[in-house]
Amino acid sequence: MSFRRLCSTGALCVLSSSAFAAGAVWDTPLAGFDGNGASSASPWASASVYAEWNAFDSTSLDATPDIAGSGSLSQTHPAAGSFLTGSGNLYSSGGAANFIVDLAAPAAGTYDVWLRVATQGTAANDIATLNGVAASKVVSFSATLGGFGGSEEEAWWRWTVTDPLALQFAFASPAAHLSLDQLAVLAAPVPEPATWLSLLAGLGLLGVIARRRA
Repeated sequence: MSFRRLCSTGALCVLSSSAFAAGAVWDTPLAGFDGNGASSASPWASASVYAEWNAFDSTSLDATPDIAGSGSLSQTHPAAGSFLTGSGNLYSSGGAANFIVDLAAPAAGTYDVWLRVATQGTAANDIATLNGVAASKVVSFSATLGGFGGSEEEAWWRWTVTDPLALQFAFASPAAHLSLDQLAVLAAPVPEPATWLSLLAGLGLLGVIARRRA
């Protein structure tokens, strides 16, 4: 995540003395993946159902994730007064922002699903939904910003779903001045019980072989 100046014309931004996150990267690993998301060469994660943005190209609908995967991000509240900063943040200057993220449905099965965001200024609301089901935000990084106030934050939400017909996420800000810096969505298949049993049996067999060779 990076601290990107969010000033409109004539406004004054002041950097505080707080420690900021490393520039334009995820600062914490998540879900067993530790890619920093700085470019398409180092996405945070990898999966068949995945999308990741580090720079946005539209204030209303961005259907071209620049880091990895496929999906779309919409900002649906006209009064938010959204605009793109020079370095690709999606900044809402006039009011609360409402975001919708759509991904293609995965194959049948059970999936752990993560929505991950990096923001500056106003933080995202605590609650996000996946297909109408609510989850609470977990903050993995936070630092206070100077000048216009607010925080620099990395956060995520998680759900477990079975045979979803679609993946539609919704999250929002409580007020103006949220600057969306990075966003990623991951759907990772949950191994079936038979898969775990096979894995444990294989590990047990390897243990027997190792003891016999000892």
